[in-house]
Amino acid sequence: MTPDDCLAAYELAARYAVLGEKEQALRWLDRLELLRWGFALGDPHFGALAQTPEYREVAARLAGFQPRVARSSPSFTLSEKALTPEGITYDPVTDTFFVSSIRKRKVVAMARNGQLRDFTASGQDGLLGVLGMKVDAARRHLWVASYASRGMENARPEERGHSGLFQYDLRSGVLLRKFPLGNQPRANLLNDIALSASGDVFMTNSERGTVSVLRTGTEALALLMPEGTLPYPNGIALSEDGARLYVAHAHGIASVDTSTGQHTPVQAPPGVLLAGLDGLSAYRGSLIGIQNGFGRGRIVRFHFGADPTRVERAEILESGNPLFDIPTTGTVVGNTFVYIANSQLRRRGPQGELLPPEQLDETVLLQVELGE
Repeated sequence: MTPDDCLAAYELAARYAVLGEKEQALRWLDRLELLRWGFALGDPHFGALAQTPEYREVAARLAGFQPRVARSSPSFTLSEKALTPEGITYDPVTDTFFVSSIRKRKVVAMARNGQLRDFTASGQDGLLGVLGMKVDAARRHLWVASYASRGMENARPEERGHSGLFQYDLRSGVLLRKFPLGNQPRANLLNDIALSASGDVFMTNSERGTVSVLRTGTEALALLMPEGTLPYPNGIALSEDGARLYVAHAHGIASVDTSTGQHTPVQAPPGVLLAGLDGLSAYRGSLIGIQNGFGRGRIVRFHFGADPTRVERAEILESGNPLFDIPTTGTVVGNTFVYIANSQLRRRGPQGELLPPEQLDETVLLQVELGE
C-alpha cells in the first residue's frame, strides 16, 4: 500500500528476521537498499540474521547511504564509567549540568569545568534507574523521572514495572515530593519530562502509551490522554508559546494540546523520517531530536514554518560519528545543544546484562552550535 515507506520496510525486515524467516527479511532489506535508506542497520533488531554473510553484505551497502556530518565538538567527559547515563538538563542560574544514571540509580551534577559531584546518592529516596530530568530554574526545583530498569544496580524482580516522579530542591538536594507508580494493573515507565512556565509537569509514560501531567497546585498525577493513545511515547518538548507538547513516539511525533490532550500527527515532507526519536528539545521554531532508533543514531533539527504541526525541512547536525553508542538526550544551552554521545546502553553481555565497568568507555558529552 505504501511502497516507498522506508520505516515500514525496516520494521518488516526486522520482524521477519526475529521470526527466523530469512528470505523474507532479506527481501525487505533489499527493498531498503532500493529506497536508499539513510541509516546504518541496528544489528540488535535483526537477531541471528545479523551474523549471516548475506545480512553483512547488505548492511555494508546500506551503511554507504548514511550521511556523514561532523559538526560537533567535545564538551565534557564523565570519568565514572559505570553510570550508563540517559538524561541531561541544565541550570542557567548556577551554570550546572545534571546527568542521570540508569545503572547507579542517581543524579550527578557537573560544573562548567567538568568537575562532578553526586547530587543524589545511589538509590536515595527510593530512586530507581534515572531517565529524563528537567530543571525548573525559576522555582529552583529539579524534576526526575525514574523506573525499574533491569540494568540498574541491586534490581529486584518485584520492582519491575515500577516508576516514579521525584521533585528535588536544587539548593539543598532535599527531596520535596515523590509520586510513585506501581506495576498494577500494568507496568509504568515515566521516561521524559517537559515543564510549562506556570510549573505544570508533563511526562511521557512509555509503557502505558500516554502523557501524564502534574498540574501546579495539585498532589496527584493525571492522564492528559487515554492510555494506549501513542505507541511508546518517549521524548517530549513544550512549544515556545506553551500551547502544545511535541511528543516523540515509535512511529513519529504527535502535537498535543496541553489543556485538552487532543493530538494530531506532525507531518513531514517525503524522505523526512520522524520516527525513532529519543530526546526532543524545542529551539527557535524548530525541534532538535536525537534519532537513535535506527543504526548508530544521528542528531537532527526539524524546521517548522507557519504551521507548527508541519515540518518544512530536516537538517542533520551530526551523523556517522564513531563515538555514537546510542546517543540519548540533550539540552539547549544558549545557541548550543549539549548531548550524551555514548550512553553505552547496547554494551551488554549475552543475557542482556550491562557489561562490567572495566569493559566500558568514559562517557563523552558533545556539543553542536545551532545558530538561527
